[in-house]
Amino acid sequence: MPLNYLGFDIHYHDIQLPLPPLSKEDGVAGVILAFFDVERCDPVALIDWAICAIALGKKVVILRDGGFLVDSNDTYVPIDEQNRLYERLGFTCSDNWVGYPLDYQVICADPELVPFEREYPDPLPGFFSSWALEGGADSFLRVGIPGKPESEVDLILIGPHGAYVAAFFENNYDLKLADEDPRGVGWYLNPFLFFEKVFEVEAPHPIPDTTTMAGRRIFYSTCDGDDWDGKTAIEGMKRASCAEVILDRIIRPHPEIPVSVGIIAAVLDPAWVGSARSREIARQTLLLPQVEAASHSYSHPFDWGFFQQGGIEKEKKYLYLYPHGSWQKSYLNLFRPKEKLYGYGEGELSLGYAIPRAYANQPFNLDLEISGAAHYIDRFAPADNQVHLLLWPGNGRPWEKPLELCYEAGLKNLGGGFVRMDPEYPSYLFVYPLGRRAGKWIQPYSSMNAENSYTAEWSGRFYGFQYLPATIQNTESPRRIKPIHLYYHSYSGEYAASINAILKNIGYIQSLPIIPVRASRFFEVAQGFYSSKIVSLCDGGWKIMERRGLQTLRFDHAKGLQIDFARSHGVIGQKEHGDSSYVYLDAAVEEPLIYLGESGKEVAPFLIESSWEVWNVVYRGSQLSFKARGWGPLFMEWQFHGKRFPLTAKDLSYGKVVSLEMEIP
Repeated sequence: MPLNYLGFDIHYHDIQLPLPPLSKEDGVAGVILAFFDVERCDPVALIDWAICAIALGKKVVILRDGGFLVDSNDTYVPIDEQNRLYERLGFTCSDNWVGYPLDYQVICADPELVPFEREYPDPLPGFFSSWALEGGADSFLRVGIPGKPESEVDLILIGPHGAYVAAFFENNYDLKLADEDPRGVGWYLNPFLFFEKVFEVEAPHPIPDTTTMAGRRIFYSTCDGDDWDGKTAIEGMKRASCAEVILDRIIRPHPEIPVSVGIIAAVLDPAWVGSARSREIARQTLLLPQVEAASHSYSHPFDWGFFQQGGIEKEKKYLYLYPHGSWQKSYLNLFRPKEKLYGYGEGELSLGYAIPRAYANQPFNLDLEISGAAHYIDRFAPADNQVHLLLWPGNGRPWEKPLELCYEAGLKNLGGGFVRMDPEYPSYLFVYPLGRRAGKWIQPYSSMNAENSYTAEWSGRFYGFQYLPATIQNTESPRRIKPIHLYYHSYSGEYAASINAILKNIGYIQSLPIIPVRASRFFEVAQGFYSSKIVSLCDGGWKIMERRGLQTLRFDHAKGLQIDFARSHGVIGQKEHGDSSYVYLDAAVEEPLIYLGESGKEVAPFLIESSWEVWNVVYRGSQLSFKARGWGPLFMEWQFHGKRFPLTAKDLSYGKVVSLEMEIP
């Protein structure tokens, strides 16, 4: 995530496979070697490859286990062999392991880098002794025994060719600790500043930004159709389903909030578990103009990896557990649970799942889950609101083939990940990156967690989702790292407390300067992050290419930065937030040009902010014309020669493209 924030695209590589080829022209800025547990490869080959990367001008960063400390026989690699790489990074290391540094203290630390979210523990973690070489790397953390300078070692080092951080001196993340006590997890090292220094991200430089559009923070909303037919416990509505409650209490009263509703096809299909009432609620929901039709798959797989190989055969031993029946008859069906099933699976299933998917009335069929579900849901959606989006169910970790099928079917996709930053999860370590790659395909993650994370997987504290604003605030300041995502499930219609929590969140979100968009629009923004190419021009400007739906570039450390609108092309406006300046591009211009300059040289009005998307901007005489589309009352503000020109409108059709003009003398 910190690397995404700085504009870097991350490619993971399995070191059990041949190491990837590198060249000076491949666009690779650097290599990060950082492992928790790893099946060992050839350590000497990995060291040689990393040295070659340095020779090609790549930075090499070593965090935790670099992957070459021991070989496949768990034999430690000789320190002289390791030092072949370390010395090129500007330091040297010994095989002296200080396992109990009881008397060691921080002697010297760069206050900008450490401490960040938490202080180092007392006693410090164990370490291998390492020292900066003269004329090599700079030390940003030195520890030792007070009064004994011969004991001092350097444990955070940054040099011209990369960096090294001793294991557990960057953060204390541990899978068990993160699961049992997330409040104890955090960064010692400021990862944003660390990677900025390592990769020499010099300001001013444009960074593709997925949080902001038209000067405002992006907001989108999704509703997954889990427990669509579940019965509500709300007084006076006990005959209604959870989906009906969500429709009547949340969606219908808020035409200004676009929401992508992901329906599970099985809950509509009478050949599975569908009812006439569930289909009718789907029709009513998908008719609303603020609702974007989406698929939540056909049978709602929980554990996608389970089905990657041999899923049909493997699932047989779980079939008697499905509360709604299964595709195979068995005497074990006599023991089928009659209610929702909770628990932990064994063997092939990931931790946290007792069955591989929610419904198993037919054998698993991947095509049915992807395109089949979309086509079936389309039967209940109007012609102008057909399904073009899949919201991933379950663990949200599909392998390459499901993603490929999405792209082949023209389905955008979104989901998975984990994003909370609040007193219970008080660290950037719990803020996932923008998305993940599976082969050549992109899967953007959800930008914030749903209510299940706040309610112990819907087992209590049903009001818990009302604490979402803490994550919204902490991912806004001191740096804006995520858009706002209001993410809930149909089962929130079960209790008055959970409905009130959503309504409370809506009220809070609407009090903020946001730009509401559909979830599919955010997918386009995220996709643009991965495709964008920023070309530095010889005259000091930048050409922006292949950005798809991404329309914002961010300049960090940019107080007072000004766009030279006379030389730039395809730039609509700019707005400062915190220490950054957000530059808004015109979607009608394929390859914008950006130049920096001085204020007061505008040749046309520029946009400060807008609650709707704006594009195709033309200024002639004193007439400013443009196209716009959005949700809720329109508010925008333009500036020309130091004067502000606001525009408001409440009677425009939401979600429709409109052409607007305004007089700016």
